[in-house]
This record gives sequence, structure tokens and C-alpha cells, in this order.
Amino acid sequence: MIQLPPSKSIGARYLVATYFSGTLPADPIFQDNDDLILLQQALLEIFSDEEPIDYGDSPIDVGASGTALRFVTAVCASSPGADYVITGTPRLMQRPMAPLIDLLREAGAGIQALGDNDSGPYRITGNSLPGGDFSIRGDVSSQFISALMLVAPYWEKGLRLNFSTPLVSRPYIEMTSRLMEKFGVEVKLTDTFVEVAHARYKVPESFEVEADWSAASFFYEAASLGAENLELEHLTDPDNSLQGDSITAELFAKLGVESTFSKTGATLNLQTADISSLPAVSFRNCPDLVLPFALACLCRGIKFRCEDVAHLRLKESDRIAALLTEARKLGYDIKADEDSIEWQGDTLPAEENPVVETYDDHRVAMAFAVAALKTGEIRIRNPRVVEKSFIDFWNQLAKTGLSCRPENDIMIVTR
Repeated sequence: MIQLPPSKSIGARYLVATYFSGTLPADPIFQDNDDLILLQQALLEIFSDEEPIDYGDSPIDVGASGTALRFVTAVCASSPGADYVITGTPRLMQRPMAPLIDLLREAGAGIQALGDNDSGPYRITGNSLPGGDFSIRGDVSSQFISALMLVAPYWEKGLRLNFSTPLVSRPYIEMTSRLMEKFGVEVKLTDTFVEVAHARYKVPESFEVEADWSAASFFYEAASLGAENLELEHLTDPDNSLQGDSITAELFAKLGVESTFSKTGATLNLQTADISSLPAVSFRNCPDLVLPFALACLCRGIKFRCEDVAHLRLKESDRIAALLTEARKLGYDIKADEDSIEWQGDTLPAEENPVVETYDDHRVAMAFAVAALKTGEIRIRNPRVVEKSFIDFWNQLAKTGLSCRPENDIMIVTR
């Protein structure tokens, strides 16, 4: 039985809700996900009843966690008396934050960018924010919108956030809305705006954080490459899941992977192997699934086209560039433009015993590691990068029939 980590997306929202409800646990509650551990630690710093601490010389460090950076920034800005510097890795401090920072400043938050060109680290002085009507582009990171939604109940007038362009990754915003409603907050979400009422979070009598569907996608990739009878423990079926990435089951059904759900989780098996090409698939609402899907298609020799993927350039790495560069080492010549990735069967001489660079990106490491089911062996540089979202990944991957052997800063994965 493969044990998946808790959903990072649900867990992050749950932690913010417990922060505002006054029930944030002091002990770690998510042990298999560095991002959630970092987020909980950061929220606990702000949540402390002690006198405010000047973190100018010893800032709150959220590492490489974009989720923690965005959520903690909004929480700090909405917490009267808070005065913190939020920092992280150099790559994280350069990732776009302007849509969130600009709106929080417009709402009355005190935020000072300490880096060049309004980049991080950020010094944040929390205030009691009045709230009201604001506008934001709908095609920015959904985490910006979710961060604002999560703090809005503690703004005096709540929040009406108008979308000036169509929403991207709407399922993540819907997840935020549904979780907030479970915590007693009234939310109205439409195609053009979201409204959040002024309210207090109320902890529900029972709430369980689901197993992570984004992590499950790598085992769907494994099933598509022939790993048999993979059982994913506690994976919630798509009809009942809060996670937009539960579309993984539908997506990999295109590759012949059958999902059977029960009370204990899901069982995966490959039912159809003879597929030569697929029609274009939009990843507008599920960008984290591009890498496992693309690697599955490449390793099966299935021609494909992934559309609506421009946002991948702004993830932990430029995932489009990473995919093209590292896939060439395996012998696949992928083409890409501004908003699509395509492979029409073009090949190159594959490297012998290729070493995949991971660019400090957990999903690059995991997607390429699974490809060893086809290549026979693959080497992953900086294997600890997976700890960002799935600390036990290498042990769980071994349950697919692969051997995972660390050697210095490389994980050697063999079939």
C-alpha cells in the first residue's frame, strides 16, 4: 500500500483557518511535507502571545515554499501588531509577488520590499484592515487570490474581489471557498468576482485533510508505465475530493489507467496500452499535472500536446525549460511555445546513464524518477528536493518495483 502525504493545498488552508480560529496546534501535524511544516512554524511565530519580536536580524524563513510565502504575507498583513521580515531562498524571493503585495498595500497593509525591484525579503507590519472592493487579474497565481480570501473574514468589511481577466486554476479557488465554508465563513464565488463576509472561523467538529492528489499523479504515471496493482492509501475519489488535481484519474484514463476506489483508497491498473497519439489537453486548471503526464506519454511513445501551460515558467523552476532540457537526455525532442508543449515523435540519441538536474524543483525530480520504469535506470540530482512536498517519496516509489539507491547527491533509480 502506497502511503501518500497529506494534501499540501488543503493542509495549508487548514493551517490558516486554525490560525484565525485560535486553534493552531503547537505541535507539528503534517510530518511528510516540508512546505506545511514551514507554514505551520511561520504561523506559530505570528500566533505567539508573547511581545512582538523584531525579526529584522532573524527573519521568518519559509525556505523554497511559495505557498508559505504567499499565505504568511497575507496573514501578517492582516494581524494587528505583527512586525516581521519574511524571507526564503533566492529563487523564491525573485518569484512574482506584485499582485498580492500591491493589493495588500492598497488595502492598508504596511509592506516594505527589501530586495531590488520590489522583490523580497519583505518587512510586514500588520494592521486592522478595513476591507471592501478591490480588483485583481484572474490569471495570476490562484494562491494570491486564495491568500486574500483566507484573511478577508478578519477585514472589517470583508472582501469583494473582482476579476479583471478570466480565472486560471479555478479549482484551487473553489477548494479555498469550500474549506472556508466548512469553517463557518460565507463565500460567494462567480466567474467575475468572489465575496467573503466578515466573520469568525469556527472549527468543525470533524475535519480530515485528504491524501494529496498531486502526489498521487506520479503513481498514476507509474501505472501508465506498467506498474501493476498500485494501491494508494486513503485517496479520496474525485466525486468527493476538495482537490482540483483529482482530475488526475480522468487525465490518466486517456492513457488507459483504470482507477478503482474503495473505503481504503484507490487501486490502479493499466487496461489499454496501444495508444499512439492524443488530442490536445488543456492544463489551465491543473498545471502541476503536466510533468507526470508528459513523461508518461514520452515513455509510452504517445504523441501529445499540452496547452495553457504558460504559468509553468513561474513555478519552483521554469518547468517548461526543465522538461525540454532533461527530456533531451532521454532522447526526446519536445517543442514548446509561449503556452504549449508538444511532442510529435521526434527523437535524439539518448545519453547513457543520464543524470537529471532537478532545478530545486520537487516535481521535476519525481516525474523523471518514475521514467526509470521505461529507461531501466535514471539518476536524479539533489534527491532531497522531493521533501518539499513528499518526504517519504523514495521509499514509496520503491513499492512500484523500482530500486532507489542514494549515492552522494544523486539518487540512482533502477528497474
